[in-house]
Amino acid sequence: MIISSIREKDNHETRISLTPSIVNKLKNEGHTIILEKNYGQRAGYKDDEYLQVGAIISRSVEEICTQSDILTQIAPPDSQLLSLRNKEQLIIADFKKDLSYKHLPNIRYLHLEKIPRSSVAQSIDIQSTQASIRGYAGALHSLAASSRIAPQLMTGAATTKACTALIIGASITGLQAATVFKRQGCLVTISDINEQAEELAKSIGVNFIKTEKSEEIRKTLTDKNFILTAASSPTGNAPQIIGQEDLRHISSGTIIYDTTENNIDISENSKKTKDYKFYRNSTAERLFSTTASILWANSIYNLIKLIITEEDEYDLSLPYIAPTITTA
Repeated sequence: MIISSIREKDNHETRISLTPSIVNKLKNEGHTIILEKNYGQRAGYKDDEYLQVGAIISRSVEEICTQSDILTQIAPPDSQLLSLRNKEQLIIADFKKDLSYKHLPNIRYLHLEKIPRSSVAQSIDIQSTQASIRGYAGALHSLAASSRIAPQLMTGAATTKACTALIIGASITGLQAATVFKRQGCLVTISDINEQAEELAKSIGVNFIKTEKSEEIRKTLTDKNFILTAASSPTGNAPQIIGQEDLRHISSGTIIYDTTENNIDISENSKKTKDYKFYRNSTAERLFSTTASILWANSIYNLIKLIITEEDEYDLSLPYIAPTITTA
């Protein structure tokens, strides 16, 4: 089977779908791998690394899209490129933030964002791995932006208090951020509307507060050095948690970080006031492109192992794969 990948059309995207180690595994299993020239550059990989493990490097994106049986991407390619297909092809990508593609004849789309977050599909769940890195990145950015150090410091001159961190949303992103803050010496609290999240908070050794009403959330915002939001709804949309009125209750010098697109009612992605510094990055996993790419590529390898049959065809009938497929 011919498996290929091209450079991402979004110039801000630093991640890649296939790393050299995964290409090596796929090549050893009899697959042909075709990649665009300078494919792995943004994630820190050179063409020579791919050539050494048997990949074919091509300058022609059109040729790659025409020849491949499986095209695996972070985000789907332009429909203009896909129109070059002349036989059935499987496109594997995250379509969540890209609705511009069109269903073209004889092409199947596997939506990575529809992979269920369950134990049976854990090895192919790209959402969870990327969310974990996003939380890590958000916490580190927050810590670096502060004028305080996180842990308690005891000196001959004085003893300083440990910083306090509030994580809103016991999601994978929020839990990973809480872990980072805790390791750096902060006193960490997770707030969530779901009381079952208390067990998750206890599992990583941090405090928990159940907050359902805006008044309850507002009370948790005071006397915090760091506030990081990571709340989502069952539909995956990010609800607004902190409004303009809530921001008036935030203590001076607080670092606020939104890992979503809408948890905090601030339109700018960064803002500095006399009371707080605010940052938003819903794709912070891109800051750690090598690690994010390694985890993504491993999920793609596990997925390909699941769907490729001994007859060198793909079987999409597994109960947790079938719902992710759309066919033109």
